[in-house]
Amino acid sequence: MAGRFLFLLAHPDDEFACSMRIRALVREGGEVHCAYLTDGGYGGQPVERRRHESLRVLRRLGVPAERAHFMGEQHGLPDGGLHSHLDRAYSALEALVARIGALDGLHVPAWEGGHQDHDAVHLLGVALAVQHGWAEALRQFPLYHGAGMPGPFFRVLAPLAENGTVRSYTAPWPERLLAIRLCLAYASQWRTWVGLLPFFALHMLLRGAFPEQAVDPRRVRSTPHAGQPLYERRGFLPYVRFREAADAFLAARNL
Repeated sequence: MAGRFLFLLAHPDDEFACSMRIRALVREGGEVHCAYLTDGGYGGQPVERRRHESLRVLRRLGVPAERAHFMGEQHGLPDGGLHSHLDRAYSALEALVARIGALDGLHVPAWEGGHQDHDAVHLLGVALAVQHGWAEALRQFPLYHGAGMPGPFFRVLAPLAENGTVRSYTAPWPERLLAIRLCLAYASQWRTWVGLLPFFALHMLLRGAFPEQAVDPRRVRSTPHAGQPLYERRGFLPYVRFREAADAFLAARNL
């Protein structure tokens, strides 16, 4: 599909959740850009190494380095704390769009309560789409969430029913295997992928689906799902603090 597409991502490696959709758009002639909105340095993680890992993956997907925008690094947006820097991140996004031009598709992490940075990127994407009249072009892709699961357990690439109708890109077998192999490129994140890769690989082998849903901008005024978000259950951030930052950001833009 020819056109210009922007994927907003919270961290280097989040492209795993939309990798074959990116590849399909490139194959069909699309100009695909990927913007990373935190520096990836949570807990002292190697920022430069994470950047190079994602660049290698994007190269395999057909996205050249000049279309990968590591905005979290450039603007000092911290991994784990994007909710506290929404205004600065939004200004950086506006500057990026001014450089690359109008979009035919804007893809954002789902509003799903899995990671606070994912939900913060969703907020930024909603604000950008509303501001530019791109709401019809806005799509959300799930990464992981803990809805209906106890404690730290989660589901991978599982769309929430609250987010509406699901449309999936079903990858053929060679792409399913490629998607699994690409996850091995994130060597710096091996602790994360020890828990994540088995579920992702099983999903690829059984279904091979990369789901997306349209976005209702009004959803960001409510919790992603009943119960505590996964990031709160895992002790990363109380939901009330995320909500305060989200409401202030939305109010400033009359959303």
